[in-house]
Amino acid sequence: MLEWVLLGVLGLAGLGSLNKTTSTTTKIPAPSPPKLPDALDHEFPTKLEIWKDVWRSSVGDGRWIPKGEASQIVVSYPPPVWTGSERANPLKTTSATDLILKELAIRNAAFLNRQRLAQKEFFDTVEKNPLTPEQIHACVCMDDHVLVVAAAGSGKTSTMVAKTGYVLNQGLASAGQILLLAFNKDAATELRERVSERLKGVPCVDDVAIHTFHAFGQKVIASATGKKPSLAPWVDQSGKDIETVEKIALELSKADPTFRHEWDMLRTVYAQSIPANDEHPNARAAFPTAKGDTVKSGGEKQIADWLFYHGVEYEYERPYEHDTADERHSQYKPDFYYPRLNFYHEHFALKKDGESPFGRSYLESVAWKRGLHAERGTDLFETASHEISTGVALQRLRGELTRRGQKLHFDPDRKGDGSSAVTNRALATTIRVFQQHVKNNRLSYGQLRAKLKDLSGNLRNERFELFLSVYERIAEEWDRRLKCSGFIDFEDMLVQATDLVESGRFESPYTIILADEFQDSSKARARLLQALSKNPTVRTHLCVVGDDWQGINRFAGADISVMTEFDRLFDRPTRLNLSETFRFPQRLGDISSAFVQKNPIQIRKKVQTRNAWNKESIFIYAFKDSENPLNHLFDQLSAMHGFASKGRLKPSNGRLVTILILGRYRSDEPAEIDLWNRQFGDHLDISFRTVHGSKGLEADYVFILNVIEGRRGFPSQIEDDPVLQLAMPTPDLFPFSEERRLFYVALTRARRQVRIYTSRSKPSPFVTELTKAWDLKVETGNGELMNACPRCSEGFLVQRQGKTGPFHGCSAYPRCGYMRKIFRAEEMPRN
Repeated sequence: MLEWVLLGVLGLAGLGSLNKTTSTTTKIPAPSPPKLPDALDHEFPTKLEIWKDVWRSSVGDGRWIPKGEASQIVVSYPPPVWTGSERANPLKTTSATDLILKELAIRNAAFLNRQRLAQKEFFDTVEKNPLTPEQIHACVCMDDHVLVVAAAGSGKTSTMVAKTGYVLNQGLASAGQILLLAFNKDAATELRERVSERLKGVPCVDDVAIHTFHAFGQKVIASATGKKPSLAPWVDQSGKDIETVEKIALELSKADPTFRHEWDMLRTVYAQSIPANDEHPNARAAFPTAKGDTVKSGGEKQIADWLFYHGVEYEYERPYEHDTADERHSQYKPDFYYPRLNFYHEHFALKKDGESPFGRSYLESVAWKRGLHAERGTDLFETASHEISTGVALQRLRGELTRRGQKLHFDPDRKGDGSSAVTNRALATTIRVFQQHVKNNRLSYGQLRAKLKDLSGNLRNERFELFLSVYERIAEEWDRRLKCSGFIDFEDMLVQATDLVESGRFESPYTIILADEFQDSSKARARLLQALSKNPTVRTHLCVVGDDWQGINRFAGADISVMTEFDRLFDRPTRLNLSETFRFPQRLGDISSAFVQKNPIQIRKKVQTRNAWNKESIFIYAFKDSENPLNHLFDQLSAMHGFASKGRLKPSNGRLVTILILGRYRSDEPAEIDLWNRQFGDHLDISFRTVHGSKGLEADYVFILNVIEGRRGFPSQIEDDPVLQLAMPTPDLFPFSEERRLFYVALTRARRQVRIYTSRSKPSPFVTELTKAWDLKVETGNGELMNACPRCSEGFLVQRQGKTGPFHGCSAYPRCGYMRKIFRAEEMPRN
């Protein structure tokens, strides 16, 4: 019987007969193998071993075997069929494909170990430093779709260069079959120079194709259509695209009063996004209004600005007309009072269910205020924080004011004593980012409207509707100008190239495709890679390298979900790690890694370092608002220069000790940079970058300025506009998610130390989080240590003046009301 099983299996495998006798009697039907009784298929394990022997010999072990071959093996060599009871089926939980994959993994591991030894000289010399075991694994692994998750400073570019050289040396592809894709021109230039320098002895290495995604898209279109497309001049220069959006908006405003009203409403009132449950009040988060008041929440600011630009007279926190001060309450100050109409307006921090993020004490305060108005017979109108994000609060306020006889006149040019309206350029920037996502994700206006309906339900979201209305008009004019001039933009370039690859009009010659900085890719880039990797005529290997922890280019159309959801976008995925960094000290790596991984969507990894620096790697300094932290920075630089001049402070990588000063905004750049370089330039190399502009850079010492709480602080409170979610398939809803990744980038530029500058009264929540989690000390400008609040651990104790004298209060007031009296020497309690 076993003989029949063997013949049956080999016949199904397509290997033909075992002897001539069988081949000459093919006209006589061979008898079927007898069926074994249920639960008695005792020969099934033997059948499996025979099946394994058959396909093993076809695979060999002299190469890396991609995962995709497992399914092909099953088709070419069908496994034996279990004929017994399903309950006893040995393959019930493990398919034949899984069995093959397990064995292929063992063979590939053995092959990797052999290659480490056989190619040791290449792996040790292809880059300036010998490749790490993880980098070698990334070079040797030739699975179908590989995602290499790389830590900051782990040698991403080195890995791409080395993998290119490995493929060529092993004859896995010719130079003309290799495509390297980079995020921008600078990265492509660096990659091209590195390949040329490190692989200069490899024949035909200059035939390796190295492009930006957009340049490659242009090449695809030219090859498939015979006509090289022209890129619109207003997208090929930095900032010109935003300038064009602004010009279109201003021209539409002149021609169409309706558009102008919508545009100006967005600028003056709705420019700032408000979360669904705006946490109010919060004395640390001060919001200046157009009129000149300082309010305590984003919702209050939106209301105040709406009132101001509609010509409504109001008073903010005017004392209530009746005395309310007693042992438990101070004098009541309602949020808004309308003197001409004689009624009060409270904007309560209430969720849709009537609860508050501030708990029972806040709800008791709400009840007390309502009771006062009822008892005293004063008129109270209420809005709630949950009504702000949908626009319901302003709709109800409009109705209440007009019902009472208030005339509303919208004047976007009205000048106040406070904050200015958002500029046309700033709003144009948001429109342009939104447009990039819309085009990259191939969304129609109808799909955007449908998504808005899904997000809003039965409620009208006035802010989002205004935004979509304005966007559609601008996008139509943008596309009209492209068409009339015969141009395309960057997004069209990728979309059209992908269509040509998918349709087969472009025949890809590439069998090895490597892409860098994958965390900065858009959906359009990912689709292009998908299309290229599905070559129907030849097996293609795709390897992308990136660090989702450094995904900071959403403003340029990047979508981090293409990396975090790689397994969903690409079949038969393999994930490898580059978790060993050459750059920063271990403690700094531990702190920064834990910090960025608070965002739940980030890919988990443990970062180890080869940096031997064992001194303290992170310092925090806090200053009073009136103090100038730049004086302290100057003193630090002066001291470092003194040590360097005496040989006590040596550069880690070069002739000079490198100092990198970082700011969240360009306006953070110290005006004294040039002066400091003239003073200290013989031993210190001092430069400034925005954190966005610092990506890819490193220095011995890093100073991060203005790490404070505020609209233009760090984290910035003007990022991640929720309206972008209409154009993005995967919401990134964790608070300050991109700002958190940006701060991680700032921290990981340092080879030795990071020095953070914050405010004593408005410390950044990032600073308080780090001090709480890692027991970091915060020094004041005069060298004293600031103490964390013993009650909330979110703020620091700052000195304030009260009615009975000085006291230490929490900087997080009023979220935390901790107070501790400061006693004079004669007042100190005695035992």
